[in-house]
Amino acid sequence: MTDALWWLPSVIVLAVVVGVISLLVSASRRRSRGIRAAQNAEITERARTAAISLVRADDLIEAATDELGFAIAQFGERATADFAGALEVSKRQLREAFALKQKLDDGVPDTDTQVRQWTEQITRLADEATARLNAQTREFDSKRVVEQNAPIQLDQLRRRLDRATDRLAGGAATLDRLATSYSAEALAAISGNVDRARASIDDGRRAADAAAARLSAGATEPVGDQVGAAERALFTATTLLDAIETGEDQLHVGFASLGTALAAAETELAEARALRDRHEESDASAVLNRVIAVADAVVADLRRPGRVSDPSADLARLREALDGLDVTRSEARNRQLRRDNAREAYVGAHLAARSQIGITRDFITANRGRVGADARTRLAEAERQLILAEAEADPVSALDAARRAMTHATDADALAHYDTH
Repeated sequence: MTDALWWLPSVIVLAVVVGVISLLVSASRRRSRGIRAAQNAEITERARTAAISLVRADDLIEAATDELGFAIAQFGERATADFAGALEVSKRQLREAFALKQKLDDGVPDTDTQVRQWTEQITRLADEATARLNAQTREFDSKRVVEQNAPIQLDQLRRRLDRATDRLAGGAATLDRLATSYSAEALAAISGNVDRARASIDDGRRAADAAAARLSAGATEPVGDQVGAAERALFTATTLLDAIETGEDQLHVGFASLGTALAAAETELAEARALRDRHEESDASAVLNRVIAVADAVVADLRRPGRVSDPSADLARLREALDGLDVTRSEARNRQLRRDNAREAYVGAHLAARSQIGITRDFITANRGRVGADARTRLAEAERQLILAEAEADPVSALDAARRAMTHATDADALAHYDTH
């Protein structure tokens, strides 16, 4: 019985393998069907979007064609040239989009890639045509509003031009007043603003008068360009007159800053003079005195009564002089500080060297027969350096000599102890 069923385990294994393979194949097929369904849904949605964009663009082109006719009648062919060009480009794009749609709708099978690419291209062409025509339509809507409101705008423009004219006298008076305190260089940016503003106001009036004449005569030509020219001229004049007021404020602020800087310069000069007078090095005092004289001259000139100022240039000139003073004063201060520090350090160095020399001299005396020439030579040099330190007027040199004396005395002591052992 057992021998007859020897094949049973192999059959079971084979059945299991076949079952697993069947499950895998079934899962793969379900996955493929899901992916295909998703792709089909995407293609369908793209096609729907493209169709909507195509219909919208086609309707808009029809409306824009009528709109262009109205615009030509109202504004003339020259003013509507851009509109006509935009309409022609949009029509060409729409013809291309319809040709692609026909390729999708004919009986020739298309690949998924072709469907996707053509659908996207249809949407893009239609949307570009729509956006272009919408922009042109909005522009001419704005122009119509301008034409409709032209009488009101002209009335407002004339009043604003009158107010700008009234400001001319005030601007001229401001420039005359500023000229008594500030130089021509300081006023260069705004000195011609009154004349330029007056010319702009005249241009604005001429444009406004031309527009008003057309309206009074009942002419069909649009006046929007003249109204716009008048607005731009008024804006230019207003900007120029505002710049005079702003420039006056800036000059006053600059002059106040100059006064503050001059007060600070006086303080710096006083500190520099004090350093010069107490400095122990004559060459440093001489260099410091020269830069003090330069800065003094600049400050005196900037404070000269009746002098007209260019605050920006004056501040730069003062800063340059003070920068030179700062550098020289810093160098002189460091040199004096080095001398002061050396003088303080010398006291301790001198005491230590004298003490070490005395200790070493006593040791050599106590071991007179056992200490050799080297130790005695170092001690003699230490004593010589100490004498030089005591005689030196320069504290830095005196400190160096005292430190050398200490070094030689220490060496002598070490050699003396070596000899005795």
